[in-house]
Amino acid sequence: MSNLIVSPLPHLHSGNSLKSIMIDHAIALIPALLFALYLFKLSALKIIFISVVSTIGWEALFQAITKRELRINDFTSVYYGLLFSMLLPPTLPWWIVIIGTFFMVLLGKEIYGGYGTNPFNGALISWVILKISFPDYMIKWIIPIKNIETKLSPMQVFKTQGIDFVHNYYTYKQMFFGQIPGFMGQISGICLVMGGIYLIIRRRVNWRIPISYLIGVFLFSGIFWAIGSTSFGDPIFHMIAGGTFLAAFFLATDIPSSPVTPQGMILFGLLAGMLTIIIRLWGTWTFGAYYSILITSLITPFLDKVKQSSTL
Repeated sequence: MSNLIVSPLPHLHSGNSLKSIMIDHAIALIPALLFALYLFKLSALKIIFISVVSTIGWEALFQAITKRELRINDFTSVYYGLLFSMLLPPTLPWWIVIIGTFFMVLLGKEIYGGYGTNPFNGALISWVILKISFPDYMIKWIIPIKNIETKLSPMQVFKTQGIDFVHNYYTYKQMFFGQIPGFMGQISGICLVMGGIYLIIRRRVNWRIPISYLIGVFLFSGIFWAIGSTSFGDPIFHMIAGGTFLAAFFLATDIPSSPVTPQGMILFGLLAGMLTIIIRLWGTWTFGAYYSILITSLITPFLDKVKQSSTL
């Protein structure tokens, strides 16, 4: 307590609030949301609507049951409903979306006492539950453009057939601009980068986490590619495929489950980036980026204790 500074009135308010932060996060998702609506039309609109409405409903229900203050007006439910919809295929049945939002709110938020006390990203917890429980539904895509010779996403092709087949089916331009099958929010890299830049400019996320995560993905994949093992895929592929940008800007930066110290943020990003590549190259899971963020958040308390003499 020796570092506690008490100053006389008046105090200045920073102008930030949880609601304003969540609104900015939702705004950052707008490019990806609009692109999903453009590609998948009513299918995407249905998923987004059900995800947001059911998330709000579940949160209100749990808060009523536990007799806590109703706090759905803080906009966290709206944002996480939007974010969760971006992790889903546009063909997912409505009842699975509702099951997903139930677990997202219960296990990712309310069971710990509400937003801010949760150690894990609720959207990721629910995504893993749905992937395990309904694996076939979770990889049932809508093909966004004609003349694609496969129904698999680029990362599925990489895991099952190899990098050479990825190049046969897709160009990097298609992968970056979103002309590929996949989850609604991960297919357009450029839309996610636009949203991520907005969050950094608005200082809603600290640049250290997404940048260090992308560096971890690029460097670690580049090491194996540079030593001659081209079957591992080049760094550009790993940057633009498999939801890397969604993980970097929207999942790794989840406020309650990510570190708060500069050193911890950088270590968190680097470790999650390296783990993403490890899972992609040698793991059985297809979408390593999402699993890596969830796993790395387990050691967030430890990373916050890491001290370094120099200021980053």
